[in-house]
Amino acid sequence: MKLFRTTDGTAINYRSMGDGYPIVMIHSIYMNHTVFEEIAQRLSRYFQVILMDMRGHGYSDKPLKISFTQFSQDIKELMDYLYIESATVIANELGSSIALDLAARHPEMVKELILVNPTVQDDLLPHDRLFRKYAAKIRTWDKRDQDKFLENHLYYSNRKVRKFLKNVNDSASLLTDHEVAAVDNAFLNTHVELLFPNIHTRTLVISGQANERVTPLEAKDVSDQLSHATFSLFKRSGVYPFVEERDHFLKTVKSFMHKTTESMEL
Repeated sequence: MKLFRTTDGTAINYRSMGDGYPIVMIHSIYMNHTVFEEIAQRLSRYFQVILMDMRGHGYSDKPLKISFTQFSQDIKELMDYLYIESATVIANELGSSIALDLAARHPEMVKELILVNPTVQDDLLPHDRLFRKYAAKIRTWDKRDQDKFLENHLYYSNRKVRKFLKNVNDSASLLTDHEVAAVDNAFLNTHVELLFPNIHTRTLVISGQANERVTPLEAKDVSDQLSHATFSLFKRSGVYPFVEERDHFLKTVKSFMHKTTESMEL
């Protein structure tokens, strides 16, 4: 574990793996950098891969008040600290909103964007929208039964994802109610769509067809609103295409990045 302290005094946990051209990976809400462990190991054979726990997550500090723009500022400062002038940014779900904010505010630092299941609907958090969709059916159930039911609307292969999640640190369960509220509020009403006219970065949007938390229609809407974006639907994936269709994900990333890096044998 390495800690970097931002200009406002927040300690950010990060890891650097491999050498060469840099890739920065951004996790989603309630997650931490270990969600990318397996795919990062593969990418680090050929690249420098930067993983980090966003403030309020993982082993980073957990302020009780977080502004959404502080997430991208933390990434910018960490990249400066590591002498990284620009990088490809890979981000998952609400981490994609952070990546878009970074690309809008510091376009010179983002060579390419790879957004996995992005959404700009910010009136409710994705997991709350999914629960409300089925609330009439499951609201009186035990939480364990609710979670089991909702799994069927998140993943293509429940067994594969369940096995994968056993190796992801469950840092969210350690958050206090006040810490959860700080994170929730940071991701609400972000108005990321207002940044789209200022984003001209080459972008690949990947969507998992089985994901009802952030639907392919939501992800396609993000792709359609970006001036230099292409869309790829993964038909045997949900929330985690880089897990459920890992090899396909790596090949898709390789194909997209060919303009940035000449060789990438995965």
